[in-house]
Amino acid sequence: MSECVIIGIGNILKSDDGIGVHAVRYLQDRLPQDVTLVEGGVYSPDLLTFLEDCRKVIFIDGLDAQEEPGAIYRFSPREVKRDTSSPPLSLHDFGLYDLITSAELLDQCPEEITIIGVQIKSLETGMELSGELRGTLPEIHRLVMEELDG
Repeated sequence: MSECVIIGIGNILKSDDGIGVHAVRYLQDRLPQDVTLVEGGVYSPDLLTFLEDCRKVIFIDGLDAQEEPGAIYRFSPREVKRDTSSPPLSLHDFGLYDLITSAELLDQCPEEITIIGVQIKSLETGMELSGELRGTLPEIHRLVMEELDG
């Protein structure tokens, strides 16, 4: 059983939307060797294989909470109410809660799930993070280390 998997979510072609993937790249060589890093891209059923047989998963993703760009939130899926008013229309609409529900149904859900969300600034086409989000990478590293230390 893997101790922990960290999955960075986002589209790196849409500036700050790629924060999760950029964070995973930043974390490379900065974490214990028993931690698995995954560039997850966008949520999809393909990520289920990374959840199997791990004790803890940390998702890093951009979000829009209408706050200052670069604001960081750490929470569990159970702390946030899911919007179930409209079901996904395609696999492109597959989201975090769909992934977790699928893992639970397949009996491969990790014991602990943490989400580190970062308030985005820009979704403009481009592969660079805004300065505000680039500046969050050391703080994301610190939060991940806290999670790993329990």
